[in-house]
This record gives sequence, C-alpha cells and structure tokens, in this order.
Amino acid sequence: NNLTQELQESYTQYLKLEGEYESILDEEDAKFDYLSKQYEELEKQYVRLEYIIDVENNRPIEEKDAIAEAHKEAEFWSDAYKEKPGPWQIVREFRNEEEMQLWLLQDNTDNNEYITNQFDCDDFARLLQARAYKDGYVVSVALVTQGENEWHFDNGCFIGNNFYYIDPQSDRFWLRCKID
Repeated sequence: NNLTQELQESYTQYLKLEGEYESILDEEDAKFDYLSKQYEELEKQYVRLEYIIDVENNRPIEEKDAIAEAHKEAEFWSDAYKEKPGPWQIVREFRNEEEMQLWLLQDNTDNNEYITNQFDCDDFARLLQARAYKDGYVVSVALVTQGENEWHFDNGCFIGNNFYYIDPQSDRFWLRCKID
C-alpha cells in the first residue's frame, strides 16, 4: 500500500515536473524565436550600414569635398538670418550713392578670406545681403555672367530708379541700368 502511494506521488511529481519542463521549454522557444527575429533584423541593419560605409568610402574625392563644403556652408549660414529688423526698424533702399558707400565702408564683408569652393563669391554675396538686411537695407544677390559659361555672384540694389551692382569682395559698385 505504501509502495503504491509512493508510486502515485512519484508519478504526480513526474507529471508536475514534465508540465514545468514543457512550460519552460515553450518560454525558451518563444525567447529563441524573438531573439532570432531580433538578430535577423540587426543583421539586415548591419549589412545596410556596411553598404553605406562602403559607398561613402568609395566616393570620389570631389564628391566628398562637395559634401564637406555643403556641411560647412549650412553651419556658417545657420544663424545668418536670425537677426531680423523689428517693427521699429523699416527695411528700405539706400537714399543715395553716398549712403551706400558709407555703409559699405563700415561693413567688413570684404575683409573675409576668399577660399575656393568653401567661402567664395556666393558666400560673400549672401553675407553682404544678410548684413544689409540686419542694418535695415534692401540688398539682393545677383548672378552675373562673366563670359560664356562663367558666372559670378554680386549684390544688387536700387537707389531711386537706378539699379547698382555691388562686388561684395571689394565694395566696388557701379550703375547697371536706369529703370525708368
């Protein structure tokens, strides 16, 4: 009788352990499936990033320079237009050549160093435009031709019915045309 009872308890214990084992096995299988999917996803990301790095490393030097230049330019201009005239400050045209010349003399845009493909004519022109705007003057950026397939950026402004070009690298200005 004791032996039968002991056998019955052992069998009950066996069934309980078998249930726990299957439960643990199911949990571990679920964890394994989850981790396997995570691993596959990470492996795909790794392959994608490895490809991007390979593409970056094999770019021509000119393209790398262009990307670096674009980053520098974006960094340089990020704050250029933050200071805008308030409602108390009216943005206007220069009254006359003397006012424009005096403003150009006090502005130091032309003192910047010209650096090919980093800080060149378009950068000078945009900087002069931003500084003029900050000081309350309307000055545009103008693309001008210097021959066949040769381009240069200057600035432009109206004084009355006259339109002037300004070379931001030298502060030289000249009458481009009369409007009326």
